[in-house]
Amino acid sequence: MTYDIEDNQEELVSEIAPDTPLPKDLISHLESRKQHRQDVINTTDKLTRFFVGWSLNSTGFFLAKYLLITGGGVNLWLAITLSFSICSVGSLAGLTGLRINYNSDGLEVDNMQNLFKTAGGLVFAGVTTWLAVKDYKYFENLTKETVTQINQDIQTIEKQNPQSDPWVSIAVAVALFIGSIAIIFKVRE
Repeated sequence: MTYDIEDNQEELVSEIAPDTPLPKDLISHLESRKQHRQDVINTTDKLTRFFVGWSLNSTGFFLAKYLLITGGGVNLWLAITLSFSICSVGSLAGLTGLRINYNSDGLEVDNMQNLFKTAGGLVFAGVTTWLAVKDYKYFENLTKETVTQINQDIQTIEKQNPQSDPWVSIAVAVALFIGSIAIIFKVRE
């Protein structure tokens, strides 16, 4: 038993029935859910970029401070280089979408906003590095001035009382040690 289907009948049989239109309230609900999901994705992306950038900048800052405190001026350029490199990682990652072409029409640049974000990130990395070095230089100068003043005071006391020569130095050293320990472990109110 065979079925003979004519060409025009075959077209009618193979047609797809149109979709039933969705109710308007369901369409508006689906649109609001889609918009809410897009807002959540955008907010999550912004928060992720903020925290990654913040952690990279704080890591670079504290690494520079650690190197400068432990090694002093010997580690100055190492601290500057590492701090700037770590701080700029997040901003250099934004260059991945930048595309620059030169054709017969001239220069064509896509995703230029990534270039501005990268430039801003590099400026921020430079400022973070400068702040770390500035803090180190401030405390280095403060320490040198304090040591000079303490030495002058010890020499003045020793000239006035030559019999207390070693004891004044020992007393000052003990006082400085106790004072620094008290400052380190002082609980902030």
